[in-house]
Amino acid sequence: MELTLKTSGQFDFVDITEQINGILPKLSVRAGAVLVFSKHTTASLVINESEEGVKEDAAAFWKRLLPPEMDYRHNQLRQDDNAHAHLLAMFLGPSVVLPVKDGRLDLGTWQRVFLVELDKPRIRQVVIKVVSI
Repeated sequence: MELTLKTSGQFDFVDITEQINGILPKLSVRAGAVLVFSKHTTASLVINESEEGVKEDAAAFWKRLLPPEMDYRHNQLRQDDNAHAHLLAMFLGPSVVLPVKDGRLDLGTWQRVFLVELDKPRIRQVVIKVVSI
């Protein structure tokens, strides 16, 4: 199965938890695990709580870690000014494997699944596959 998502810009946290839970019955998953994978090199998947302070702190940390204004070789060659987004995507990763129990994601109380946009507003695809049952 695949989700198509529209992001609003850099560091947009798109909560896809309930969309994944909605897909699990269609995949006949009652117990096991699912792989959730971003098909992009400037977006990542993360697990955290849906609290604005956490999101703002993460964005501020990522900007300090890989400042968008640095002189990156990719930006010189491609002239698209998104090298920092590619590097952050490598740092954060394109996928998560999540446990499933009783037909739903088996997450902690505050945990949510987010696609994080690391570049400009885009249309993104996220693949959801059963990896074990």
